[in-house]
Amino acid sequence: SSLHYLINKQDADFLKSVDTFIQSHLDDNNFTVEDLAREMGMSRTVFFKKMKGLTGLSPIEYIREIRMHEAAKLLKTGKYNVKDVSYIVGISDTKYFTKCFKKKYNTTPSEFKKKHINRTID
Repeated sequence: SSLHYLINKQDADFLKSVDTFIQSHLDDNNFTVEDLAREMGMSRTVFFKKMKGLTGLSPIEYIREIRMHEAAKLLKTGKYNVKDVSYIVGISDTKYFTKCFKKKYNTTPSEFKKKHINRTID
């Protein structure tokens, strides 16, 4: 039905706004879920429920997903070391960054980088 389409379009636009805001604050390690909820014009609780409902992830998990996705893209370029990438995606603790990255990609950031750099040379 057309109503269903409108709801999906609305949700898609909402997530696009969330993504854009996260991207524009990616290197800010003081950026919080509260900042994001405020930007979306919602209370933290309402925002949490909406994000969980749409993505299956809590806002903090969603932000981390975007950070890790961005980190993978940066590592693939071969232009940055792991510490730089960690800072660029807003995680000042490199150990924590490595832990999050490994959880998502089942490999350390440096192994990931090595694998992808070698692939582009071949």
